[in-house]
This record gives sequence, C-alpha cells and structure tokens, in this order.
Amino acid sequence: MAVPNDELISTTETDHLKRNTIGVAGMVFMVVAATAPLTAMASNLSIGLAFGVGEGLVGLLLLVGILLAVFTAGYVVLSRRVINAGAYYAFIGYGLGKASGSASAFVATIAYNLAAAGMIAATGYFTDIAVSSMFDIDLPWYVYGALALVVTAALGFIGVEITKRVTSIVSIAQFVIIIWLGIAIVVQRPEGFSMDVFAPDRMFEGNLALSLVFCVLSFAGFEATAIYGEEARAARRSIKVATYCALALLVLIFMGSTWSIVAAFSDVQAVAAQDPGGLIFATADLYLGGWSEQMLSLLVAFSFLAAAVAFHNMAARYMFALGRSRLLPHRLADVNPRFGTPQVSGAIQIAISLIVLVPFVIAESDPIINLFPAVSGITSLSILGLMIGCSLSVVVASYRGLLEGESMWSSRIAPALSGVLLAAIGVIVVINYQDVTGSSSWVVAAMPALPVLGAIYGAVIYRRGRGQDLEKHLAD
Repeated sequence: MAVPNDELISTTETDHLKRNTIGVAGMVFMVVAATAPLTAMASNLSIGLAFGVGEGLVGLLLLVGILLAVFTAGYVVLSRRVINAGAYYAFIGYGLGKASGSASAFVATIAYNLAAAGMIAATGYFTDIAVSSMFDIDLPWYVYGALALVVTAALGFIGVEITKRVTSIVSIAQFVIIIWLGIAIVVQRPEGFSMDVFAPDRMFEGNLALSLVFCVLSFAGFEATAIYGEEARAARRSIKVATYCALALLVLIFMGSTWSIVAAFSDVQAVAAQDPGGLIFATADLYLGGWSEQMLSLLVAFSFLAAAVAFHNMAARYMFALGRSRLLPHRLADVNPRFGTPQVSGAIQIAISLIVLVPFVIAESDPIINLFPAVSGITSLSILGLMIGCSLSVVVASYRGLLEGESMWSSRIAPALSGVLLAAIGVIVVINYQDVTGSSSWVVAAMPALPVLGAIYGAVIYRRGRGQDLEKHLAD
C-alpha cells in the first residue's frame, strides 16, 4: 500500500528522539562539522592540487557542486515524505523496498562508525602537533585521542542543542581563518587570481580521476541534515533549506579557499607536490606570518574533533534507527529521558571506536598513515553507493506512483542523471583505489568488503522477519 503524498514517515510516540531541538542553522553547521573544511584543505584538496589537475581543481569543485545540487533535487523530494534518523535507510527503502533499505542502513552504520574512529585518531594526532609546538609538551597521540573520545561521548549524550553550539563555534573559526587568509592573498597577490582555473584544458588535464574523487570526498557527511529530521523544527522545510544552504556554503568555501591557495603561488602544483599536508600551513606562514601556523594547527585539531562528534552522532542515530526497527537489538533504541538522545547507541559507538583504535595503539602504528587510508576508502565507496541508491529510489518511487505532484525534473530526470554520474565516479574510485587510500596494503584494499558484507547481512536479516519500523512506515 502506497504512502499518501501528504504524509510523513516518522517515528512512533515511543522510542523517539527529542523533538524541536535543532533548526536550519544548526543542521547546516552539523554538515559543515562533518565535512571539516579546514581539514579538507589540509588533506583531500591539497592532494588534488599536488597530484591531480592542479589549479583546475577550482573549476572541478564547481562541477561537483552542480552534480550534488542535481542529486539534492531528488533527495529533498524524499525528505518531504520520509523522516527517519537513518536517512538513507528510509529513503532507499521507500522506493527500492524494505530489504534494500535495511541493506543500506548497515552500509551507512559501518561507514560512519569507522569514520568517527578515524576522526578521533586524527584529533589526537593533530592535537599532539599543536600542543608540542606551543608548549613543548610531547605526549603520545592516543592520550589526546582518549580525551577527544570522552568529549565526543559527553557531547553526544547531552544532545544536539549543545553539540550544535560547539560545532558552530568551530565552524565559524574555520571560516574566519580561511577568509582571513583569502583576503591576505587578494591584497598581497591580486594578479594570482585568474579565470583560467575554469578553462576546460585546466580542469581535465592531469590525474582527473584522483581530483574528482577527492572533490567528492570533501563533501562527505552531506546526509547530516536529514539524519536530524526527527529532532528538527518544521522538518520538511528545514531539511530542504538546510541541505541547499549547506551545499552552497561548502561549494563557496571550498572553491574560495582553493582558488586563494592557487593564487598564492606561481606554480601551486609544484609547491603542493613537495608537501601536500603542509600546503595550507606554508601558505598561511607566507601571507599571515609565522604565528598563524600554530593557530592553524590548533584549529585543524578542533576541526577533526567537530568532525568526530558529527560522525559519532550520525552513527549513533543509525544504530538507534536499526534498534527501533529491530534489525539490531531493540535496546539500541533506548533514549535518555532527560536529554532525548540515543544513549545506548551512543555508548556502543564509543565502544566501537575503542575497538578500532586500540589495536593501532598496541601496535604503535601511525594513525594517519595506517588508519586513515582504510577509513577514507570505505567512506568514499559507501557514501557514493548510498547516494546512487537514493537516486535510484527516487526514480523507482516516481514510476510506482508514490511521488504524485512532483515535477518531472525532481522526480525522474535529476535523480537519474545524478545516479549515472555518481556511478561513473564510483567506478573511478574502484579503478584508482590505491591512489584514493594512499596505501598499497592488501588489508586496506580488502576493507571495502566490510560494508558489502553489512549490506548482505541487512538484506538477509530483514527477509527473515525483522524490520518493524520499515514494515510500519514504508510503501509495499
């Protein structure tokens, strides 16, 4: 039986998160926290400048932004009918069926749990760098990582009201330093800014595959708006407005900051190739002064912490949704009576992070060299797979008559187009997987099997009679 167009898929009156705790601005900052612009500049985009298409990366970011805007046209169509803490879980299930929704839920859960652990490790690593440079104190990275884990657990437990304030402060600080650096470059080297960055011969020459993949990865966490739908005020409108606002803001900040760094050097590709991770620090040192390097190091650490909190919340809400649907133990759907947060799921997520991180601590492995490659590979493929599934779900739902009243563009053309293009990028990721992860280890290469196995498990367990939440709310 189809779900009428004017109905929302929501939670029942039991096992629900605290309502009306977050608005458009808070949701936007949650997305920004997950994408962590400053860390993207210090990693993904710097690598794209160094070993990808070089200065043409600016134009490529615009093209990826347009692609994501096309994807969003179909995404928000489903957000008007589906409100669920496991966003893609319900979105994909709405059009493709309950087993597919269940499979996608486990893919997202695995990816976001691993991403949260990776961000905790990165927080510890960069906090160690910042503290040692500022105070000449040298402690192991995992000491700061443990502190970051405690802070993440506390913020996740207290709820999105306090979390959105913390992530907002960190996000604004990132914007300030990025804009400040951009203005300094405009004033000191205005001739460096050229429209040539949008020329086709600049955008498509060099390692296009690598650049394209890292551009898409920079927007990871794009789903965060819909994940908070159950806790949002005026959810239908909030998700749509927040998603488009977040995308526009990220495109502007990524394009602007990348263009500024390109303008800062006569040959940015050569400079970046010497030390991609240090590119933004070198740029700040040159145009803002030596003091800025310490500030940037500290901001990068806080940026990773904000990303850890964001991914922790996303993973916890997916496990909450799976517990509520009984695809996982129902205890995971327990909500703290005071804060209205998924307390058991949040605690399990922290435990998963510990399980992931402890072996690296025991082995005395470098968290950036050894842990991050696996996380980046799984995250990139998982998110692309979820977005492709969501696009396909919109098209199928439209042909099943579940999207009456929607335009041809938003219900069929846009999702079909974005699905094809995202699938093409997915193929590029697979072909260039070693470049994406930066690792030739067979263990890292085998890690994407985890979400695949998760998807199979999710589909099988649903077909064995689980999935009460989906059974209750999704179209047959």
